[in-house]
Amino acid sequence: MTLEEEEEALYAAAASSAESDISARSTDFDPNFDSDMSRYPASVTSSIRAHVYEGGLRYHAYRDGKYPFPNDDVEQNRDDMKHTMSLMLCRGAHFYAPVEDMFKNGAQVLDLGTGTGIWAMELGDKYPAAEITGIDLSPIQPNYVPENVHFFVDDFEEEWLDPENKYDYIHVRYVVHSVRDMKGLIQKAMHHLKPGGYLEFQELHFYPRCDDETMTAETPYALRDFYHYMEDGMRALGYELHAVLTLTEELQAAGFENVRSRSHKTPIGLWPRDKRLRLCGLFMRTAIMDGLRGLSRRPFLALGWTQLQIEMFLVDVRKAAMNGMFHTFFTFHGIYGQKPLDGGQGSNQQSATATPPSPVRP
Repeated sequence: MTLEEEEEALYAAAASSAESDISARSTDFDPNFDSDMSRYPASVTSSIRAHVYEGGLRYHAYRDGKYPFPNDDVEQNRDDMKHTMSLMLCRGAHFYAPVEDMFKNGAQVLDLGTGTGIWAMELGDKYPAAEITGIDLSPIQPNYVPENVHFFVDDFEEEWLDPENKYDYIHVRYVVHSVRDMKGLIQKAMHHLKPGGYLEFQELHFYPRCDDETMTAETPYALRDFYHYMEDGMRALGYELHAVLTLTEELQAAGFENVRSRSHKTPIGLWPRDKRLRLCGLFMRTAIMDGLRGLSRRPFLALGWTQLQIEMFLVDVRKAAMNGMFHTFFTFHGIYGQKPLDGGQGSNQQSATATPPSPVRP
């Protein structure tokens, strides 16, 4: 099989794998869905259901500007693509924390930054006894969902109205780069978890690395330059692009016990020999290529770039992302910690059983 034939086969496999995930958020009419929005206050419908349009991209209107990236169809497809890629990386695992028995026995689960809601819906189908709540700034979740899954439009960095000690498991994925107060978020999670409950983060470290000689520190590589500028732009907006690197220590400092971390290489492109990792690399590369315009706009404008300068720079970034000579990868981190059984009374003490991040492995 030629390289072109193999790439075509991988694209077909990727399309088949992603199709089932993307169809999970189909917006076909549900006869049980109450579509009469007129019975809700006009201020609620206008602020939550509406969107903001900027530079040909669509953003959330509720708490406009809090999340710096679009929520349009392109971004939703990217989210579902990254979801499928994550399951492949983790060999089908939706979580690493030891909570499966909790799910089977009716866990209360909170998914922060739920996006399209695909993670919550899949687990709602798999664990019908669990009660799963998804929170997001964007109303982009489907109308028809499993009866044990509920979605709300809200800002999880604001005060939570849920009672203390409500949740067995809180899940956060691919949003820590857009959280302004990470310590505050972790403290909220500690407060609202049940004693013995778990908080888990699943995040990519968005900085391309290479462990062979195909890319060195001196090698010109526009994709690496892109993330340097993204780091500066996100910081100008009040965010930390590489927040994932300090999560382990912050969980420990907040009083979480049994803190654990697992890491996986996430290839960029089709360079791995392993077919599973090649498919992951295809998803990752496609997610990058499809998202460059939306990802760069607000952070780069915050640095004083013009839209023309951004578009000209992205030409070289796209060439670098598509260049198979570079064996580059991001690192996927799965990090979780457990609320002490005493309810966190010793929350100022670091966990004695916490472990540092494990070595990156495929």
